[in-house]
Amino acid sequence: MTNPALLRIARSVIAIVGIAIVPMLSVSAAPPPAQGVRATPIGNPSWKPVDFHLFAAPVGTAATGYAEFAQTALALLPPPNHIFHPDLLVGPGAPHQPPYDTELRDGVANLAFHEGVHFVSSEFSNGSGIYLVWMSVPAPGAVGSSPDFASGPIIPNSLFPIHLVATSEHNGKLYSTPGDNYVPALDSSLDPPFYVDGPSHFPFFLADNADFSLTGAKLDGSFRWTITMTDVTGNGWHIEVHFTIGP
Repeated sequence: MTNPALLRIARSVIAIVGIAIVPMLSVSAAPPPAQGVRATPIGNPSWKPVDFHLFAAPVGTAATGYAEFAQTALALLPPPNHIFHPDLLVGPGAPHQPPYDTELRDGVANLAFHEGVHFVSSEFSNGSGIYLVWMSVPAPGAVGSSPDFASGPIIPNSLFPIHLVATSEHNGKLYSTPGDNYVPALDSSLDPPFYVDGPSHFPFFLADNADFSLTGAKLDGSFRWTITMTDVTGNGWHIEVHFTIGP
């Protein structure tokens, strides 16, 4: 489920898992955003992004159709807890219990990707790109059903679609075509469908590299990504990311 726009975006719903009834509680205290990442609320959202990671990893090339982008996303959240879903990329898998604010951290560590805010040009070209990934969770959300329990904390389907817009700048100038995507409700419109009240958490994967440059300028310098996520009520999050590419 990748977007061919120059700033590539994909998302996937992962349902909360576990068959036990989960009480209506806020997610556990999450670690601060990754270095170079700042998230601020827009309005009064009842959900929040957590577990941010900024790293270099394979995205593929035009010759491969950028298939490595999907492969990287699936490798970050592997089976059995997460499995491929044709409409979601990464979909619900085997039941597993919260919290969900370290799953992507574990994936990045297990794959030994270079994480940080300073990268070299080879990490941003020739099949490699810079990724930002995160998980969205209820905060506090609502009580409802997910694919894995009858009642627990969810982001209700009534807040979807969640609209995400992202821009990439290099040394203060637009770098690649802005990305625009919608996170759909976890409902019967998907194939395979879901008959639940909403997801309990869902990841998002965003990456960019030299292939998508609008300017053709040298890669060295400062990059800034600006991302907004808003639900149907207009509440959401503003995310700003800074990193550099060196020789």
